[in-house]
Amino acid sequence: MKCAFLYNPQSGKGKLGWKVEGIGRRLKKIFGEVVIEAPRSAEEMTARADYWARRADALVFAGGDGTFHAVLNGVIGKDVALGYIPAGTCNDAAGSLGIPKRVRGALKVIERGRTARVDCLRLNGKRYALSIAAAGSLTRVTYETAQDKKRRMGWLAYAFGAWKRLWHAEGFYAEAACGGARVKGEFALAAILNGKKLARFSVCRGASMRDGVCEAAFIRREGASLREKWGTAFALVRVLLFGIERGGRRVAVLRGARVTVRTAERVVWDFDGERGTGGDLDVQVLRGAARVFLPK
Repeated sequence: MKCAFLYNPQSGKGKLGWKVEGIGRRLKKIFGEVVIEAPRSAEEMTARADYWARRADALVFAGGDGTFHAVLNGVIGKDVALGYIPAGTCNDAAGSLGIPKRVRGALKVIERGRTARVDCLRLNGKRYALSIAAAGSLTRVTYETAQDKKRRMGWLAYAFGAWKRLWHAEGFYAEAACGGARVKGEFALAAILNGKKLARFSVCRGASMRDGVCEAAFIRREGASLREKWGTAFALVRVLLFGIERGGRRVAVLRGARVTVRTAERVVWDFDGERGTGGDLDVQVLRGAARVFLPK
């Protein structure tokens, strides 16, 4: 069997490169033949994933949620088995899928050879995300936080950045629909989730990446006063600690296989921690779109 191993050299606080040789040896024992590459950009990662998905029996990759996003966009429509080694800042995809966050544990999952099909999100009919599509000033933290800060502080770099942005964040108007349910208003954050995790927190505890539906949460912001800022902050903390269903009156939740959001072009969406498109968004759940090595 042939295996391609792609890794993001910037992941794991820049230390992943030290582990590549050992990972390669382990994969060679499992599959027999291994090719190792280190794409230097998200675009190159997607292109190499597309290339190897047509030529290898398994495609193993190491990095964070952004790396998973890049690989996913290269393998949709192909039946290659995906092995994931989490090495990012938050690793929400691994948390939702139950993949161990240590290299040794992730490799054991691949060695067992059990694969299952997982859902993904199709975005405006042409792009894909595994875990989340989100909008609001807070979401910019994931791609605007400097790489050296992430290396030094890990996920705390995101936490400090989000808290700082919270007090200067502007709300945005949106109208969302899912089945027969609708919500509209001024929001501080909109998050359409395919799994359980958001910034390492279990915000959709009953969710699954294999149930054919997604959950959408909208945190309201009804003005720019200090009181409103505290109200928004409190609602966000409730969501992170207790989940979207217990976020309080400021949190509106939709659930279904398709969510549409109408909003201004200036509102930029974040896809799996990477900068996406602006304006209206049509999200459809593609059931069983990817085949992934999973613990069970």
